[in-house]
Amino acid sequence: MTICRGRCLRVDLTTQEIATTSTPDDGIGGRSWNSLTLLRELAPGIDPLGPENILCLSVGPLTGSELIGSCRFIASAKSPLTGYLGDSGARGFFAPELRWAGVDQIVFTGAAERWVYLLIDDGTVELRDASHLVGRDITETTTDLRRELHDPDLQVAAIGPAGEHLVRYAIISCNLARAAGRTGMGAVMGSKRLKAIAVRGSQPVKPADPDRFRRACTELEAAIEGHPEFESRRLYGTTRIMDSLAAMGVLPAYHFRSANFDEVEKVNGRALRRDHVVKPKSCYNCNIYCSRYNVTEYNEGEGPEYEAQAGFTVKCGNADLELAVGVSNTVNRLGLDCISTAEVIAWLMECRHEGLIADADVDGIDLGWGSREALLRLPEMIARREGIGNLLADGSRRAAEVFGPEAERLTAEVKGLELFSADPRGIKGYGLMNAVNSRGGDHYRAEPSIELTGDEVLAIRRVGNPDAAHALKEEGKGALVNYAEHLGILSDSLTICKNISCCMDVVDFDLAAVAYSGLLGKDVSPGQLWEVCTEVGQAERDFNLREGLRPDEDTLPRRFVDAPIPDGPAAGTTIDITRLVSDYYREKGWREPPPGEN
Repeated sequence: MTICRGRCLRVDLTTQEIATTSTPDDGIGGRSWNSLTLLRELAPGIDPLGPENILCLSVGPLTGSELIGSCRFIASAKSPLTGYLGDSGARGFFAPELRWAGVDQIVFTGAAERWVYLLIDDGTVELRDASHLVGRDITETTTDLRRELHDPDLQVAAIGPAGEHLVRYAIISCNLARAAGRTGMGAVMGSKRLKAIAVRGSQPVKPADPDRFRRACTELEAAIEGHPEFESRRLYGTTRIMDSLAAMGVLPAYHFRSANFDEVEKVNGRALRRDHVVKPKSCYNCNIYCSRYNVTEYNEGEGPEYEAQAGFTVKCGNADLELAVGVSNTVNRLGLDCISTAEVIAWLMECRHEGLIADADVDGIDLGWGSREALLRLPEMIARREGIGNLLADGSRRAAEVFGPEAERLTAEVKGLELFSADPRGIKGYGLMNAVNSRGGDHYRAEPSIELTGDEVLAIRRVGNPDAAHALKEEGKGALVNYAEHLGILSDSLTICKNISCCMDVVDFDLAAVAYSGLLGKDVSPGQLWEVCTEVGQAERDFNLREGLRPDEDTLPRRFVDAPIPDGPAAGTTIDITRLVSDYYREKGWREPPPGEN
């Protein structure tokens, strides 16, 4: 089914040759183009950090348009962290600029002999020497390129020291702190000796049917501003949810040992806004301004989002918000994924707490809960693979294999990808999402946020089951996650912000169909978009099965399956992940046996 095609740049880093082709004709942008490209062109079983890996970077036909939040790019490759499909998206201004330069997808193959960066200047595309940028962090790289090219508005996506040193969860970052953070796409970029992509463009996105397209834009704007969460998202962004998760009893305090964090008011969104935020910030063409610029005694930067905020406070047992915000800024500049970084540090602290490792194992670093030394030193050591950082740079699954079975029991990862900062036992749809999604343990792949609303009418409209609206109920969650996955693929193909589309639930297939129809000037139905998303989801599953995925990997870590939440408002809550996965498999129509069966 051909709905839209785009312009694709093929960059062979080995030969330095650049060619122009077209994107896959059966995708609808962004993630769909990338996933189909990888399934069809990447040889099975290759080393993710070898030159055979393919790195795809895509926007979509609506990126950079009048549609609010159409500001993301998706980077995809075989993940060096999981060995399965890897991809991640970043918001900001880089993606619109790429679209305005007339480029919809870049496919990088091979590996350069020396460090290079790619410059896209409207119709001119060239590889340039980047040896002077080696060792520079994200901020320095961006600043250097803007100075070198005499353009303060130049849009740059870059890697930091973590990507250069092939940390398996290194990020690609644009606008200094907007990260394509998960699954190690920065490490793939580093393995290809590609330091940065610099873009400037001047070709606006013009819809073929302006009136029809504008109707979709107007509808979305009204839905956002009329949403009951609009004001809280504008004030606090994603950090607003810390208090909500505390009230639900699913905070990951002391690396999931407790749901209670007595000093949560010192580290929540209100404390961040009161003590550290200088001004709000927005991505391209967004009316929420949910991000914020911060200043601390350590440094300054953008953010943090909830995951970094909670990861470096609650999860690590740290009540010093100033320290956590400073660490978040450092992690961004070094080019590390904040979720994986916080998780490996918190896991290491728990291992030390349990007596599973000794001081000598970690270069004598204090690993007590909330340790200032650990939080300040370990990110730098990980990014440069120094001392214990060399082991942690490979992720918690590989590190745990070194310390033994008891350390492995304490990990919080699925398929090698570290989990988010919430307890999956108390939010059953999110628990299932982490167990089965195509890139490993992750919440943002497809947010089943309906279960946080209690809105049974909405749940019936979306998935036909009122129980799906309740976090502690397991009924209806297979259908909910299937719907959320489709919406996630749609959002990643529209390249629209998922905080808008998935979390606020103001973008559905009907609105997307009007937007695509208006932009392309032809009728695109909601059913056609759903069908494409179904095919892309299956393509991603096929990719993972080809790379060795076993059905018994669609599960949660044993610490969540074998024991209930120990305390707090949801004390005693368990999760029947086998049942949930079985329901999900039936919803998908998959023939593979669910976990627990031979």
